[in-house]
Amino acid sequence: MKIVAIGALLSVLIGNAAFAQTLTPAAGPGGDDEPQTIVGGRQEGQTTVSGWFVSPTFGTTGWGGALAYSPGIRGGIYLNRRLAIGLAVNGLANGDSHLGGNEGGNFGTYGGLLLQYVVHSNRLVHVTVESTIGDGQWCASDDNNDCVGKRFIVFEPAANLEVNVARHVRFTTGIGYRFAVAGSGEGPSSRDMSSLVVRSGLVFGSF
Repeated sequence: MKIVAIGALLSVLIGNAAFAQTLTPAAGPGGDDEPQTIVGGRQEGQTTVSGWFVSPTFGTTGWGGALAYSPGIRGGIYLNRRLAIGLAVNGLANGDSHLGGNEGGNFGTYGGLLLQYVVHSNRLVHVTVESTIGDGQWCASDDNNDCVGKRFIVFEPAANLEVNVARHVRFTTGIGYRFAVAGSGEGPSSRDMSSLVVRSGLVFGSF
């Protein structure tokens, strides 16, 4: 639980710092924010919703000491082109995963609140830092939608590179680490669930 408490605190601190940045005055001439105008300009210190995004992703990670795959999707809104707030959902599957009819096993999902800070959004290549905090479940077996497995709490910080492919499309790739705390009972341990994550995807939206 110490890992989760520390992770949650870091997530809040990062989010607060990023949010504070959104409250800085608009850039002057030559900046990459909205141009200064006599009327209709953004008021100093005003926080506005500047866009939205939806992003299908695919990642590789470790699970129980073996390679696992993690398709996912995320979405949310941008504030002042710097801070993104949304939700992320990721799947988990490995070489032992199987699905067929109403039965399956060795697969999972996790996700939760996504906080992301974007550095110089308008540049062709730029950086984002993010954290996802939430929970998940691993199903050792699933018969008629009755999962027998283990729940876990998760905190996943990451750093990414983004490329502006088109006006409403970006490519993103990055690396992070999934800190997991497993619940009680049989099944994978916290160490089995925690691992590096390499994730890439396309980001569609209004930036």
